[in-house]
Amino acid sequence: MKIAIITSRYPKENQLYNHMFVHVRALYFKSQGVDVTILVPAKEKSIYNYQGIHVIEDVSSEIANVLGKYDLLYLHLLNQYPLKNGGFSIYNAILKNKYPVAIYIHGTDVLKYPEYLYDFTWSIKGIVKYLYINTWNHFWMKRFLRQISLSNRYLIMTPSLWMKNHTEKILAIKFEKFYAVPNGVDTELFDVPFNYQNRHKIITIRPLSDVKYGVDMSIELMRFLPDIFTLDIYGKGFLKYKYEQLIKKYNLENRVRIIDDFIERKDLPTLFSNYGIFSAFTLFDSQGVIMCEAMASRLLTISNNNSAISEFIEDRIGGLIDDDLEKLAQRIIEITNDSHVMENIVKEGRSGMTKINWRKQGEKELFLLKQIVT
Repeated sequence: MKIAIITSRYPKENQLYNHMFVHVRALYFKSQGVDVTILVPAKEKSIYNYQGIHVIEDVSSEIANVLGKYDLLYLHLLNQYPLKNGGFSIYNAILKNKYPVAIYIHGTDVLKYPEYLYDFTWSIKGIVKYLYINTWNHFWMKRFLRQISLSNRYLIMTPSLWMKNHTEKILAIKFEKFYAVPNGVDTELFDVPFNYQNRHKIITIRPLSDVKYGVDMSIELMRFLPDIFTLDIYGKGFLKYKYEQLIKKYNLENRVRIIDDFIERKDLPTLFSNYGIFSAFTLFDSQGVIMCEAMASRLLTISNNNSAISEFIEDRIGGLIDDDLEKLAQRIIEITNDSHVMENIVKEGRSGMTKINWRKQGEKELFLLKQIVT
């Protein structure tokens, strides 16, 4: 079986990792004897190997010409840009030739402003992005999904039941072959011993470029926690100054700091070992993979009840979900004052994440993918 996974970006050595969700899938498929190639629309051709996975970057028109070589095309985070390094011509080639196709949908594929998209700015770039998402991308993605669903050789997946239901609501279409299959968690990599001594140390890792990631809520929570609690915010982005001003407003400079850094995924378990609580507030998330990785690492994971969060954190099982920050702070204090209670909660969280281990999820995906090839 030959699968081409088509995505907008892919890792190279010595680069910050992009789209690791795709890479984890490729590694699993290869381990099961599947011939996997990654195709990436790009401005110029480049062929390389990343951790044993064959990757071809090329202009989209050239990629469109070779799609017939594969038994199945699997689209994952492929944009609809009508450029030579965009996916538009690839989508059209799939429809024209009726190739067997699967697509994994994230929020960025189907959501529109203003619902769950909060990064709009009054600038040329912001207006162009708004028009692209709300008109071009929405129209063509709806058209693509509708047309592939007319064939039996298609499959749609998404990370959560919430995202599945919301996609069908947005597009006003019910799909027969549409499944919720969460992104798998590498529970072997994220196997960090519980350390009660770190119970007052909170961490959040978020891009500081979109308010949807709830960094302001993490900061505001600190107002209601005793001085012994600290918060470290890891991330880069133009909102850093805004969050620094919020920290000053609440006189939290001695307890909250922003670390302007990008953490490689392989280094996350070591970083997590220095903390006891992971803050995962959000205005929207179709899964929250780093939140799941924190739970696998036995951190008490806290969030608000939003979008798909409750599918992955059950309150007091793995973490805490609460929209009232003052009430949440009191609950955190109570739990961190009892080592047995805290350890049991994070133990349950770790257990929940082993149920969506990357190998188990890879097996589910591969089983579904094979159904549209045979």
